[in-house]
Amino acid sequence: MKDEFIFAGAPYSNSAPLVDKLTEVDARVRVINDHPACLVRDLNSGKCDVALIPVAHFFAHPELKMIKGLGVAADGPVQSVLLKCNKKMGQIKTIAKDPASATSNALAELLMTKYFKQDVEMHDFQSLEKPDATVVIGDRALCAEPAPEGDMDLAEAWLKWTKLPFVFAIWAVRKGFEHYDEVSDIAHKSFAAGFLDMEAIAEGYANKLGGSQEFWIDYLDNSIHYKLDSRDMEGMNRFRKLLGF
Repeated sequence: MKDEFIFAGAPYSNSAPLVDKLTEVDARVRVINDHPACLVRDLNSGKCDVALIPVAHFFAHPELKMIKGLGVAADGPVQSVLLKCNKKMGQIKTIAKDPASATSNALAELLMTKYFKQDVEMHDFQSLEKPDATVVIGDRALCAEPAPEGDMDLAEAWLKWTKLPFVFAIWAVRKGFEHYDEVSDIAHKSFAAGFLDMEAIAEGYANKLGGSQEFWIDYLDNSIHYKLDSRDMEGMNRFRKLLGF
């Protein structure tokens, strides 16, 4: 029996129902947090056994295996993955990427070029002093004031385009990881416990970041869902094909 399982995630509220109860459901679990862009490296280097990775990174790394049935997904407005617009649609030429999310940056570029038929350039955040629009994700997006020309909710735009949900992140392990069944069971038990404790999780974020408990419950329990079904997988595979994987 393995003495320790290391799960890695990012310190965002949207993953709290998946992550917060991991150490409670199995005493062998240790949880670490890292920048989303580093999680695949952490997984492949052995720094962790399981990582909640952005789906764009999962597509690019065929050496990884998904834990089935769980992820961070939205079937409509997600509220925390936004294109904040400083110019009107049709005038947007330059977009600053969020350094934390390859998936959301890729989604924004796909929507602008394929759905809205706009010719845009994606730039690193630091390289543009006044971008026409900026991709902003996570709690920073959720708590920010609207941009001068409004915010585009990227999950909502994806649903309008494809009629499918969007999956942002999934639990992954290295292929051949011999404890797959054990960590899968831990991940599912953790979410079940997190779901039952959603009110306390929401109250914690209300105290930490502001807003009401009801706001956070609505976000964590309605804007996002964590149990992935066949429509979620169809949406994930549509995104994979559009990215050319």
